[in-house]
Amino acid sequence: MNYFKLTKSWISQIFDILRCTKNNSLIIGYTYLFIFLVLPSLPLIQFLSPVVIILWPIAVVQIVIFYHASQDKKIKFLSLDPKIKKKLPQLVRVGLITFFYALVISSILSPQMKVIVEQTNLANNAVELSVFIKLLVKLFLLMIPLFAATWFSPMIIVFQNQEVLKSLKSSVAAILIYLIPLIMSWLCLVIIFAGSIYATQSILMIFNFSQNIFMAISTIIIFSLTSIYVAALFIFQYLSYKEIFKL
Repeated sequence: MNYFKLTKSWISQIFDILRCTKNNSLIIGYTYLFIFLVLPSLPLIQFLSPVVIILWPIAVVQIVIFYHASQDKKIKFLSLDPKIKKKLPQLVRVGLITFFYALVISSILSPQMKVIVEQTNLANNAVELSVFIKLLVKLFLLMIPLFAATWFSPMIIVFQNQEVLKSLKSSVAAILIYLIPLIMSWLCLVIIFAGSIYATQSILMIFNFSQNIFMAISTIIIFSLTSIYVAALFIFQYLSYKEIFKL
């Protein structure tokens, strides 16, 4: 397996598909960010957070099916594909596994999170960088098994007709076999995304906007770039599944 060739192929295809489906991809990115990040953070509807986590495998497969279809096809968020409808109970189980795994991680990391909250409540609002970095590293390491088990499992359930536990095992196995090109491709996307934000911020600073205008424009640009990055991750998820499982 030529890791560099495969990585180059994935990155090239990601941006080709983004270019051909730019309008729908932006809709996907904005909608995903709103439903899975903004909506659960609103005070009156925070109770929806568990529901959102449980339903995310359904959203993933719906988006993957869109990218697998013709490029001029419009995505229908409220109209589930028949293949998904047949596997709704299994996809919900994957969502439940994700939700309970997140609860376990929250309980493990709660002492460190409490320390950070206490430090921010001090007069100087200073948080030790080492404490924050340790928390992020622990969170990343603890989330790796979940990422590996659920990166492909929703698609495996729908397209390969496997049961939930077997699909989780198959996803982990595929991740381990293709670990290097997957990591290389993800790092390329992160670097491109971070570089884009840095470049736009640097350009905005040239114009000497007032603080309020700078923050408003910067927020819009960062949110838009993040939506593009989210869409790129979905395309990456689709392409990697297509390559490994021969969709």
